[in-house]
Amino acid sequence: MSVIQVSARVDKNLKEEAQKVLAKQGLDIPTVIKMLITKTAYEQQVPLMLTSSPSVSYPEGWFSADRVENRNKIAGMTSQVEAKTLDFSKKKDIEEFFDEDFSEYEDLFSGTK
Repeated sequence: MSVIQVSARVDKNLKEEAQKVLAKQGLDIPTVIKMLITKTAYEQQVPLMLTSSPSVSYPEGWFSADRVENRNKIAGMTSQVEAKTLDFSKKKDIEEFFDEDFSEYEDLFSGTK
């Protein structure tokens, strides 16, 4: 694989604000640029939604250290779990999903497989 360096000129304040946002997500500018270029090449389109409507800001604390840490923990847990396909028209699949006794709702399950 042949590697080249890519550079861009941006406003200093804009770069610093972007670095703050990316750092909260455990990313840096070079990584995000590589992600953008890779995704663009594979999908043959720019992976951004360009719109003229005003953007909605994230709630206070959305990218706090605790939220980022929790998101990373959840991502780690989900990568270790085998996915199952359940059919919620079947009582046994509902019971497996909730892993509880639903005898008080027995009449709701009548007619299911």
